Amino acid sequence: MVVRRLEPAIDWLARRGVSPDALTVSAMPVGLAAAACLLLSPTAPVLLAAVPVLAIARLVLNLLDGALARRTGRIHARGELYNELGDRLTDIAFLAPVAVLPGADRTLVLLGVTGAVFASFAGLAPRAAGEERIYRGVLSKPGRMVLLAVSSIAVLVEGPDAWAPFGPILLLGTVLTAVERIAVGIRRLP
Repeated sequence: MVVRRLEPAIDWLARRGVSPDALTVSAMPVGLAAAACLLLSPTAPVLLAAVPVLAIARLVLNLLDGALARRTGRIHARGELYNELGDRLTDIAFLAPVAVLPGADRTLVLLGVTGAVFASFAGLAPRAAGEERIYRGVLSKPGRMVLLAVSSIAVLVEGPDAWAPFGPILLLGTVLTAVERIAVGIRRLP
């Protein structure tokens, strides 16, 4: 449904010959920009207002690259590799900086980042075994971006102590997502 709303943008990109790989790779600088905003936020809190915008940009680019590849018939294995590596690196860039911010629990945030990477792996593993990839889960990529966006705004309004729930929610949500994906994968595989 969301991809349908992006049809005009997909058409525009296809007419201009934009490579789906270029969109995939462009999500990484978006993640680095988010990391910079987060890391600089203790001295410039207004930068937290950019984090939700960057999170939305990341999700839109993620939707556009696959839709554009399908539209233009430019689906290839290297593009999938770029997508998966880029997604993991971008996840880390968006989430890991919170570990060093005042008010956040460093250990829980870093365990949550590890959980996010593992949940992604758990979604990919069934595909390697011949089944479809599993995207579902309480804290899949869109959920992680919503958590970060809401937390950033909460910190902007309430102060650094608003980071306190981020680590526990990230860790619990990514563990539940991984468990759900593993269970679904086991049920689907012969």
